[in-house]
Amino acid sequence: MQSKPRAANVKWFSDKPKRKSKRASPMQLVAFRLNDLARLFRSRYGITLPDDDAGRDDMMVALDHLACLPRPRQAIMHWLEVWAPWMPVAEASTIAGQTMANPRRYKADALAWRLRLTREQRTMLGITTIGAIDEGKAARNKRRRAVDRLRKANARRANGAKPRKLYEEQSISNSMPWIAEGISRATWYRRNKARETN
Repeated sequence: MQSKPRAANVKWFSDKPKRKSKRASPMQLVAFRLNDLARLFRSRYGITLPDDDAGRDDMMVALDHLACLPRPRQAIMHWLEVWAPWMPVAEASTIAGQTMANPRRYKADALAWRLRLTREQRTMLGITTIGAIDEGKAARNKRRRAVDRLRKANARRANGAKPRKLYEEQSISNSMPWIAEGISRATWYRRNKARETN
């Protein structure tokens, strides 16, 4: 007796597109945040951080993020070679150990206050993962939604959609041709449908 062929496992062979995750993973966030920090540091200091209080304070912010990576010591030492070449290797190793033992986590707005980042600088540098001291999270979300609405409206216009006001002005409900014919709305639609089918 022949056995029936087994049905394909829907879980593995489904034609449905996979849902995209709306939130970035912690590793992605660290990568994006480090990229934003690099943009900010280049605009403020150039290619390396200065050997002063401001440079060391900003350095610690980056190191706290690097400490969250899979191989933190290697990442921290490499970052310090690039951004703080003036630092002795022994001091860099000590700082790396201290940072890995107790890395700080930053929310976007708290980090904005630490770095004193304004909305103008944020927009000019294209920074997305750090907040702004003069624009809170709620205001940023409101502005983002407004920009998104405008973008979607422009895309609809490009695809030939009419603006709602124009659509309503030209609609049958607004012109009410059944009144001119002296019949009810339902009768007008019924007769119109009959004409279209014939």
